[in-house]
Amino acid sequence: MAPRPTLPALTFPDLQARILDMVDTAIIVIDLDGHIIFANRFASTLYGWGHDDLVGTAAGDLMDKAIARETQTEIAQAILRGGSWQGTFDVRRKDGWVITVRAVDTPLLDDDGNIVGIISAGMDASRERAAEQQLLERTRAAQVSQFLADCGTAIASSSDYEEALVELGRSCVPFLADLCMVDLAEADHVRRVVAAHHLPDHQELVEGLSEQSPDPGGAHPAVSALRSGQVAFSPEMSDEFLRSTTRSDEHFAIVKALNFQSYICVPLVARGRILGALTLVSCNAARRFTEDDLHIAQEVAWRASLMLDNARLFSESSHIAQVLQASLMPPSLPAIPGIELAARYVAFGAGIEVGGDFYDVFSAGYGAWVFVLGDVCGRGPEAAVVTGLIRHTLRSAVHEVRQPGRLLGVVNDVLLRDADDDQLFSTLLCGVLRSHAGSMRLSLANAGHPPPIVIRADGNIETPTGDDTIVGVFENLRWRSRPLVLQEGDLLLAYTDGITEARREGEFFGEERLAAVAHAARHLPLESIADRVIDAVRQFAGNEPSDDLALVALRVVPS
Repeated sequence: MAPRPTLPALTFPDLQARILDMVDTAIIVIDLDGHIIFANRFASTLYGWGHDDLVGTAAGDLMDKAIARETQTEIAQAILRGGSWQGTFDVRRKDGWVITVRAVDTPLLDDDGNIVGIISAGMDASRERAAEQQLLERTRAAQVSQFLADCGTAIASSSDYEEALVELGRSCVPFLADLCMVDLAEADHVRRVVAAHHLPDHQELVEGLSEQSPDPGGAHPAVSALRSGQVAFSPEMSDEFLRSTTRSDEHFAIVKALNFQSYICVPLVARGRILGALTLVSCNAARRFTEDDLHIAQEVAWRASLMLDNARLFSESSHIAQVLQASLMPPSLPAIPGIELAARYVAFGAGIEVGGDFYDVFSAGYGAWVFVLGDVCGRGPEAAVVTGLIRHTLRSAVHEVRQPGRLLGVVNDVLLRDADDDQLFSTLLCGVLRSHAGSMRLSLANAGHPPPIVIRADGNIETPTGDDTIVGVFENLRWRSRPLVLQEGDLLLAYTDGITEARREGEFFGEERLAAVAHAARHLPLESIADRVIDAVRQFAGNEPSDDLALVALRVVPS
């Protein structure tokens, strides 16, 4: 039988030390004065100091940074209760590397149970710390990405840029700041359009702050940003700074009450033009802005700048389109003896592009009156050119020609000769009115346009026939003039196809529905009938028309 192995002849303390040297955990013993009185072999490996260097050294000297007083108190209380404490420290090795150590501290007792020191078991937690840091960074990156997405949604939430900025300000708090303000540069003053705080009970103070727009000649960071286009940023806001940036004692009192601590101010710049300034404020001493916060704020400001610039361009384009569209319509309808008139025009969409629908009513002299309704192919400036050309051609030609079919022939010749784009053509409905023996004689010519609807005084509905070729396509064409007599109380409704071709789930509004709406309202004033028609189309199509809408209504009344 083989002999049993025997332990080497070691004293028990030596045996303990030998065993501790075999453990891959740094074991150190610290006396009550804070000095290391024992260190196992792995302690030298982990901390990077030799055994003789460690023993006798103050444990605090191993730390990269001094242990916070609160942590020291927490450790002491745990040890005095006879329990243990665990936590992490950053330790600077002898070679200069800083590692994170997770330590478990327990009391060292003598034979009488008195605490004579602390046993600290340390393990390398650098990988754990790095993993935690990576998780924090990934989480923060996801939060920032979601925040920027929310900002984009806020900016796109309204076609009104000021409402969009208000939503943007609300999105910035509390993720990026406690308070968000947006100031816009307007002529010789600065106008504050946003002041959003994340605490509802601060709203009264915030409203007071909104009334204190920055002094255009002052030292406010927003004003500096508006002047220079440079970013302003500080993790601290002293009372002296706050005094220099406020306009009055009342203004200073508000910012103090809001507890201003730190700020970022970023200019809103688009295509080299400074449009405004985004100001973010921390109202919490525990929150100090960093360079990372500044980078996020600059991204938000860039997005807001694009929105502001697009809104400005949209506003300018819309204004130009409205002015141009208005120039293509008669400024007012003429007073025609024996005729009640009404007209409507509704532009498709947001109105940033000139439409192709138009109408006109004017005198032909000698008691004759011309009305015309047209729909030019296409939109934009090219369509506007053709619309203007048609209107001016008709108004000029009527001095020589008073038959609507011949007027269309003149328009066709001019379009073929003078229009720059051979893809631009037009439908036209042209009528010449003359009073005759208590009735109205109407001569109509139709160039591919929807025929008008006639509602007689007795309620009967008629649709004048006759639909010839559109103008602007073929040479040497003739258009027929067809007579129509309107008696007192008769109503004629001429319209563009934007009305009858308005859609809802694939269904057209159609001529029958149009005739029914007009027939039901035939006893109302003509203006009310026109409104009823437009309202009916909008309700049918979901309020927003899919094309321009134009109509001209006339009714024979006693002279």
